[in-house]
Amino acid sequence: MTSAISASSDASATGAGTGNGTTAAEGDTSMVDEDTGVCPGGICFDVGDPMLDLPPPVGGPGSCRQSEAYGAAGGFPAFADPAYAAFDSTVLVMTNNAYQAGGSVMRVFDISGPPPPPNANYFAPMYVNPAWTREAFGGAIFGITLDSDGNIYAAATTVYGNSSTPGTIYKVDGITAAVSVFAALPNNGPGLGNINYDCHSETIYASNHEDGRIYQIEMDGTIRSTYRHSTGSVTNGPAADPGEPNGVFSPLGDRVWAVQSHAGRLYYSVWNEDSGRQSGTEENEIWSVAYIDDDGVPNGPTARLEATVPGLNGNTYSNPVSDISFAATGWMLAAERTMLNDAQTSAHQSTTYEFQQMGGVWQVVGTTYVVGELPNSSAGGVDHDFEENGYVWMTGDALDFYTPDVVYGVQGTPYGGGDITNSTLIDHDAEITGQDKTAQGDVELPIPGDASPPPPPPEG
Repeated sequence: MTSAISASSDASATGAGTGNGTTAAEGDTSMVDEDTGVCPGGICFDVGDPMLDLPPPVGGPGSCRQSEAYGAAGGFPAFADPAYAAFDSTVLVMTNNAYQAGGSVMRVFDISGPPPPPNANYFAPMYVNPAWTREAFGGAIFGITLDSDGNIYAAATTVYGNSSTPGTIYKVDGITAAVSVFAALPNNGPGLGNINYDCHSETIYASNHEDGRIYQIEMDGTIRSTYRHSTGSVTNGPAADPGEPNGVFSPLGDRVWAVQSHAGRLYYSVWNEDSGRQSGTEENEIWSVAYIDDDGVPNGPTARLEATVPGLNGNTYSNPVSDISFAATGWMLAAERTMLNDAQTSAHQSTTYEFQQMGGVWQVVGTTYVVGELPNSSAGGVDHDFEENGYVWMTGDALDFYTPDVVYGVQGTPYGGGDITNSTLIDHDAEITGQDKTAQGDVELPIPGDASPPPPPPEG
């Protein structure tokens, strides 16, 4: 929820581990290194912490507001629909599979209200525009992003099965809520991964599951550049790969999913293995590549491995990271999505990880966020609000599993970590008697204009 909630962060009771086995209570900054902002002895995900002594936020180039100074963006949608008039500026937007969700592929929830009881379905005010049907989006969507003006962008996906418009990115107008085609990337079947708006360059990055490239797209829908992780190649304008598009998924190891611009670099996940194709030699990874300049074109030779994704609960394999978000103190959140093969999804084998950067190396901080009553039920979307004592929001399956309700949707867990016992649970379609397994998608929250932006990672 928001500042109206006094979040209890009993991390030690929920298994939220730290690098040395100790746990810092939420708001406890006694172990923060004032020079680096690193908290090696505990979880330091706390907004606006004076101990961090961060520089005052400043606006950046492009469309950046003060709160978007390092590239993360997301303005508040101000839909003119009277049904939306009562919504506060603290909302979350999430996608889902309409075939299991009553016809709409996108919903907006107002999470600004008074604190609901934890570990029970919260009927948060929900806005669904009649235009947001599967047909309007040409099929299923997964990845979403918001620009600085509150327009929403959504990418076609095959995560739920085949798509009739696999290379299309759609725009939802932040005032009228109307759906239109924003861009069409070369893709004959595999679909897109995730998308992210960068306010510095005023472009959108999109991962393409067919040719393994990350496309940088102008706001008129044309292609500014492409970058391919496996080769490091960069093109100005569209790619000219021989034989593409050919309707075939790019190979594991060449395939990128999550994309997130942050502090002059584009962070992205590489899909190397999954539940159905476990590797004995390769782990799922998070990489980054620097930009040549404020135009946001990737600089291929600067690519570097940032983190590897550990096997869950002692397993020797992990599932691909489908979404990345950076916290107000610079920590990185990464959500996995359970996949059995290229276009077949499942559940209960993925989680959301928190990474801290210490000595220039991103390190996993235990299982800070336990998603679902059936643990490890991450559905692959993660973001956070910017409120003091706020929440990390994660899409998930089986958040409440017949005790007494059936809740599939989004879980808000206090910054300090936890599980459903200290979390807000919201069913994505307010129907709490039947399962909507694997139907959940991505989640994004607008960034308040006066929030402190997620700072650059501390230098090693």
